[in-house]
Amino acid sequence: MRTYLFGISKFFLILPAFAVFIVTRSTLFPFIVGKYVLFRTSVDVALIFFLLGLLFHDRAGMFLGRLRVTLRQPLVIAVTIFVLLFLLAGVFGVDPAASFWSNFERGEGGLQLLHLWLFLVLLITQFREEKDWRTMFWCVLIGGVLMALYGLFAGLDVSGFVGSRFSEESYRLQGSIGNPAYVAAYSIFMLFYAAYLLASRPWHSQSLVARIFLIALCAVFLAVFFAAATRGAFLGLIISILAFFVYFSYLHAPWRKLLALGGVVVILGAGALVYFRDTPVVKSLPGSRIFDISLSAETFRHRTYMWNMAWNGFKERPLLGWGPENYIHVFDRHFDTRYFDPERGFGAWFDRAHSIYFDYLVETGILGFLSFLSIFVIFFVSLLRCRKASTSKAEEGYRQMGYAEHGLCFALPIAYLVQGIVLFDVFIIYINLFLFIAFATYRFAHTRDFRLPRL
Repeated sequence: MRTYLFGISKFFLILPAFAVFIVTRSTLFPFIVGKYVLFRTSVDVALIFFLLGLLFHDRAGMFLGRLRVTLRQPLVIAVTIFVLLFLLAGVFGVDPAASFWSNFERGEGGLQLLHLWLFLVLLITQFREEKDWRTMFWCVLIGGVLMALYGLFAGLDVSGFVGSRFSEESYRLQGSIGNPAYVAAYSIFMLFYAAYLLASRPWHSQSLVARIFLIALCAVFLAVFFAAATRGAFLGLIISILAFFVYFSYLHAPWRKLLALGGVVVILGAGALVYFRDTPVVKSLPGSRIFDISLSAETFRHRTYMWNMAWNGFKERPLLGWGPENYIHVFDRHFDTRYFDPERGFGAWFDRAHSIYFDYLVETGILGFLSFLSIFVIFFVSLLRCRKASTSKAEEGYRQMGYAEHGLCFALPIAYLVQGIVLFDVFIIYINLFLFIAFATYRFAHTRDFRLPRL
């Protein structure tokens, strides 16, 4: 039995890949509660079996050594500091209990972040081979397909499925996530996983069926992305594609002209759709809302009001902020009267600043905010140092971290950071972000000796 303790732990680390599909109709918030309950339970069980393995397994010393190495990784240290400052901001915030436990609706707070940190550490410690990560990515993609199918059945008004119907005006796909904005952001992560599985192995080593299936998944999640019609995510995707082209050109000089042409096509195509957004042709396109990008849009104006309130709140408590989950106190204290609309009852109500930057700034102060940004600074520095060899290891280096893989890893965080300008983090984004950071840590640890050849 003790031989399988670590294997059982790995199974429960993979299980949260399907959390996105969980919808609990018996709870007040069906799209949220079941997901975080499954995630926390799975991580807790995975931790228990990992600890049992350390106690009883014959090779426990090896796993303990891996754990020590994991905790010394630069990205893990950065995330750990962020989590500690997040918790510290809650302790010194205006409502420590809310900061740690959150509420039934959100299911976030310090407790959730602790579980995400454990998820990260356990993944890096136990997922030591390429096949482990490929299995995880396949499972996440299956969960994403189930999410999309749930939205399809809800749209067809199938009994038992909760969500918007195709017959509704201004339909946007909610899937099993319940919010189109996060369906779009989630789809960007799915596109990364599918593209990575395609790029991480030479085509001759993959079966034709697998290649066709992965390409089909990319098409499916692009369709899901546009069906969700989220403008912030659209900007994030476009800018990340351009970032991919730029970084790939930096790595591989022979493709620079071709990629430069591709970048121009992307810019002109997206720009034309945005510029002609009010024409009948563009409006007739599925998900055409995604092209309605304007600083005068009501949703953007509302966000500027929230950001101004968050900034005023930050100035009152600049060091560690008001504490996670406490933006509502800032909203009450610095309420912008432009929200008040008698025709809509009392106007708008928000418990988030609707921006990862302003949310972390007002809730965790400048210390938490800078620690959050430092994760990405360390990521990009590590990526730039993770190079291919110009020696006999070049072929191996290409296999482990090829040009396309480098470009994908460079582009995904940019998409996240851009869409985060107008959206705050929720569980379904958090889990994918921590999964990606864990994977990046694994990749950096396995390619640290490679250097790029001179161009």
